[in-house]
Amino acid sequence: MKIKRYSNGIFQIAFIVAAFWILDVVFHMMGAGESNYYYLSKLVNSILFASLWVLAFKSGKSWKKAVYSFVFGTWISFYYLISSYSGLVQWLGIYARYTPPPFVIGSIVLGPFVWWVFHSLVFYLGLEFVQLLDKNKRD
Repeated sequence: MKIKRYSNGIFQIAFIVAAFWILDVVFHMMGAGESNYYYLSKLVNSILFASLWVLAFKSGKSWKKAVYSFVFGTWISFYYLISSYSGLVQWLGIYARYTPPPFVIGSIVLGPFVWWVFHSLVFYLGLEFVQLLDKNKRD
């Protein structure tokens, strides 16, 4: 029984990370792209936050998922702003951009603030997706 619950948790974490990370990469590639540091740091942080959600905070209530996603979106966006755009990681010898890339959807260019909202929404979609899969599995 413990093994089944453990493997179910791993799959939930993997689905949340995949939903967030793949959409984030796709939207960045549609825009100006990013550095490998960006993609790796987003992957590691999404694994951390998905693990925390599944192992500690998991709830079926939408408002709790929204608050957690907002915290995640805030952390992931501002963490990167502070670590990369400030020059900290470049000082350590890691290649990363000094300025945020434009957020481009079609031909519309939006400001970097939109990434914060985007990160929160996409992580929320990942949490909802996992709950939907879990409900379908039980039925």
